[in-house]
Amino acid sequence: MQEHAKIIHNSQMSGFRNIFGAVKANSELKISIHIPEIYKPTNVILRLWQDNTGETLVKMRKADILGDDLKFQCTIAMPSKGCLLWYYFVIVNTEKTIFYGNNAQNLGGEGAVYEQQPPSFQITVYNEDAKTPDWFKSSVMYQIFPDRFYNGHKDGFVHTYKKNAVVHASWENAPCYFKDPDTKEILAYDFFGGNIAGIKAKLPYLKELGINVIYLNPIFKAESNHRYDTGDYHQIDPMLGTNEEFGDFCSYARSEGFRIILDGVFSHTGSNSKYFNRYGEYDSLGAYQSSDSPYYGWYNFHKHPNEYESWWGFETLPNVKETTPSYMDFIISNKESVLHFWLNKGISGWRLDVVDELPPDFVQTFYRELKKTDAEAVLIGEVWEDASNKVSYNVSREYLCGQEIDSAMNYPFRKILLDFFLGYADADQTNRLLMSLYENYPKHNFYAMMNLIGSHDVQRVLTLLGEAPYYDGMPAVKQARYRLDKSQYQLAVKRLKMISLWQMTFPGVPTIYYGDEVGMQGFKDPHNRAPYPWGREDKDIQSWYKKIISVRNKNQVLKTGEWIPVISQEHVYGYVRRVLGGKDVFGAPCEDATFVILFNRSKEKQIIKVNVRGLCQGKLADVLENKDIVRVRDGKIEVELAPLSGTIYKQIAETKLGRGCGVLMHPTSLPSKYGIGDLGKGAYEFINFLVKAKQHLWQILPLNPVGYGASPYQSSSAFAGNPMLISLGKLVGEGLLMVNEVKPPTYLNKDKVDFEAVWEFKESRLKIAFNRVKSDIEFENFCKKHVCWLEDYALFSALKEHFSGEEWNAWPLPVRKRLPKELEKYKKLLGREISYHKFLQFVFFKQWASIKFYAKQHGVQIIGDMPIFIAHDSADVWANQHLFALDEEGKPEKVAGVPPDYFSETGQLWGNPHYHWEEMAKDDYTWWRNRFKIILELVDIIRVDHFRGFEAYWQVDGNAKTAIDGKWVKGPGRKFFITLEKYFGKLPIIAEDLGIITDDVIDLKDEFALPGMKVLHFELLPDEEGKIGFICEQNCIVYTGTHDNNTTVGWYKEDLAKKVQIAIGEYLNTDTNDPIELCWALIRYAYGTNACVAMIPMQDLLSLDSDARMNMPGTCGQNWQWRAKKKDFNDVLAATVAELVEKYHR
Repeated sequence: MQEHAKIIHNSQMSGFRNIFGAVKANSELKISIHIPEIYKPTNVILRLWQDNTGETLVKMRKADILGDDLKFQCTIAMPSKGCLLWYYFVIVNTEKTIFYGNNAQNLGGEGAVYEQQPPSFQITVYNEDAKTPDWFKSSVMYQIFPDRFYNGHKDGFVHTYKKNAVVHASWENAPCYFKDPDTKEILAYDFFGGNIAGIKAKLPYLKELGINVIYLNPIFKAESNHRYDTGDYHQIDPMLGTNEEFGDFCSYARSEGFRIILDGVFSHTGSNSKYFNRYGEYDSLGAYQSSDSPYYGWYNFHKHPNEYESWWGFETLPNVKETTPSYMDFIISNKESVLHFWLNKGISGWRLDVVDELPPDFVQTFYRELKKTDAEAVLIGEVWEDASNKVSYNVSREYLCGQEIDSAMNYPFRKILLDFFLGYADADQTNRLLMSLYENYPKHNFYAMMNLIGSHDVQRVLTLLGEAPYYDGMPAVKQARYRLDKSQYQLAVKRLKMISLWQMTFPGVPTIYYGDEVGMQGFKDPHNRAPYPWGREDKDIQSWYKKIISVRNKNQVLKTGEWIPVISQEHVYGYVRRVLGGKDVFGAPCEDATFVILFNRSKEKQIIKVNVRGLCQGKLADVLENKDIVRVRDGKIEVELAPLSGTIYKQIAETKLGRGCGVLMHPTSLPSKYGIGDLGKGAYEFINFLVKAKQHLWQILPLNPVGYGASPYQSSSAFAGNPMLISLGKLVGEGLLMVNEVKPPTYLNKDKVDFEAVWEFKESRLKIAFNRVKSDIEFENFCKKHVCWLEDYALFSALKEHFSGEEWNAWPLPVRKRLPKELEKYKKLLGREISYHKFLQFVFFKQWASIKFYAKQHGVQIIGDMPIFIAHDSADVWANQHLFALDEEGKPEKVAGVPPDYFSETGQLWGNPHYHWEEMAKDDYTWWRNRFKIILELVDIIRVDHFRGFEAYWQVDGNAKTAIDGKWVKGPGRKFFITLEKYFGKLPIIAEDLGIITDDVIDLKDEFALPGMKVLHFELLPDEEGKIGFICEQNCIVYTGTHDNNTTVGWYKEDLAKKVQIAIGEYLNTDTNDPIELCWALIRYAYGTNACVAMIPMQDLLSLDSDARMNMPGTCGQNWQWRAKKKDFNDVLAATVAELVEKYHR
């Protein structure tokens, strides 16, 4: 076989498994494998295995050809109940049979080819109703070893009711075991006197730290200080307090925002207990004392009474037979069972000690009873390995399938982090291990894992991170006294800050083992269980913990946002936490936010580039230091990471528009008796309608004079206003026209705009008004203010009429070339006509300014439209020929358009000449700066049409008949926008980023934090698998459709296949047979998105069909004609829309 011919299945990629990770019961999973054609497979089989069910062989079908690879695929139905499935592939050809299975490390992801039966890939199937408590997933937990935390009695009194108990005289002593020197048997346990009262007294400290869940090591009556040798499950150990005291503590803690979790030790009891009672210290008949004991059946005696099964051979810990009915009743089911008794005292959950030693029936019964009693209670299991597939006593456990536990002590997570920071594994291996857990754990469990780095069963993390020598063989007294030296301690603290930051920013419940947050050290038990050093804390570490816990608690995204690895390069690891679309990974409402978390374990600084394309945009701020600002450029951030450091960057929300809504309605479509909407009464009434409908934005198309095909995007000027929009009625009010002179002729169409007829009538009236006007200071000031474009435009317009409408490049050569003497001649010759065109612009700008002022008074902002390209036959091209791609005759040498797209199979040939961007850059884009300056007089916000043209534009030969044969050419890019910012600061721009949008275009938009556009007609189309899904960043405007789309009713009725209609109707949860209802469902959907603005075309608010479509791209003659009627802007519609504004908080 050729070396590059590689069979591939990657269980962590959607192209191979259409659902990432764990899969819900009763669902379907599509599995694919890519096999190079040179293997000539004749049969490909998916071998599926389920415990207690056995093997299933599924024949895979050839689904596609991907270059030189064949794609084989099958769909399998998930079982009806949570379980584990295992699979590998059998590939047969005429020569032999080979296998494809999991990689040798069993980590999932990309597998390997084997000659024999391979290791299997895992599918965790979880119950449909499986859910972990939301409060727990958003918690920070603190583990307390009760005897060693704090003595809450004012006099330091210690209740000593135990035999053979040694109480330390000083809280600062080192813990120790008092053992028989020969047998090593423990003769006495040492106690320091920590108690429930002490924990209660320190709740203010834990609250300040940011804790909201407290997990207590065992607190029931027992002989030892650790109390894993339970003596009485229904009694608090007297040294800790009383049952009543504990109940009061739970109640008070809950009122202060804390929840309490207890440690349940149910695989064994103490030999010195009321149930076994080996030493007769209880007044019960224990199993040791008599086979008639009610507890006798709980234990497994080999030879009564002295030979019995015990936990790991410790005679003080006799094992119980957990599934004995009376034991299960006692622990789980009875009214006063251990489970119920302590839930009634106010606890919020249990941690099951050595859960893998508890039979599945016991754990599942405990789980069911717990959830039946309190659905919000949490159950945590002590598991030291991957909790999804632990094999215990030859039984494959299914802890995370929805019927056993919510969470597990995440020792694998702890080991992964320690191995990375101590240099035992590089970043890539670290990522593979984390991804394996992410793949295997159902999401509800992954986000509820007890993410610990320290516990009562392992060395103190600071000791490990300081690279202390291994303690085995070290005398106990030396272990007790050992402390890191200064350099070791400094190293350990830096590593601790990194590992704790990882804890606080990773999915799951970060758990702090008491004292880790103040620098406690110690080898294993008993040295990891020393008293909390009150008054001797490392304040630097403590402050760090307070800071990072605060960051977590203030940002829900760090609790339930997406987790996305972004870099794993030897010493550097990093990931993104993100909420996009206003909902977290569980679909709960959540504020949009994006964080980038980076770690450098090296003792040298690292300068890295992190690919955050599609995840971050614009600027990110350093959260912890509040100083560094990094910019996203080319989809990457470049960061210098200090040695042994962790950093959090937060996306700076540069949303330029607040949460709002508006209506897309061009003034030509307004009601008016003059055959076209204008700047008169209809415009003011429309603004009144917007106010009643609680709309804040009015979006319009370009206000410039219309050009070829009456298109506002092919104007004769980038600066001038459309004189057709001038209100004749207002001119009557100014005395420039008489009432009888503005009576509209009968030939004007009342339903659609007939541009030629409108202009024929209006121009005749405007010339009358011009002949009556007297020059005044206001007009003169207007001309001076707009001198940068007005002189050329007025002269161009006069010349256009003089030369019978010919394109300027057909004018006499001296005029075409703008020879100064020739221009002066025509300025004199056409002086009256030039003044007339200046007059029209003066009137237009004056009337529009009045409308803008009225809108502003009523809280409505106007979004204008700036076409990126200019018509060839325009004043701008004629007056600035050196700025455009023209040949010697003034014809376009290279023209604009777009390649084949949704609207046209041959692309769109716009015909606009391209710019000479290099020439424009020489004077800092003066022409463009003037353009932005003028449009900002007219509007509040600018929609820049075809934004992608600033990054790269489609260039077609000037003689081409279609846009097919073109090429992409780089535009001015970021240099252009940096220049604009130099002169204007942050411009209020909306980037029209529809169509073929590359990563580079996105990067450009994101770098300047420009809001983009999302059009639901495009976004809600099903993908190749028939799925519909849509989320959007907050910094965008969502539309049902735009002026270039069909109306929503027309789109649904005419543009969609029946199966797509059904899919969209089902997605929107609406009647698929009612296009009007679907239109409103789409409007509601737009309002409900996370986009900062929802913009609805007026035609959709009126539920109009395709007859009301504004424009069909690539066509000419029937566009831009739609007009609304006065009755359309009624109070009923306004009230309906206003209700949506209130409902969706817009």
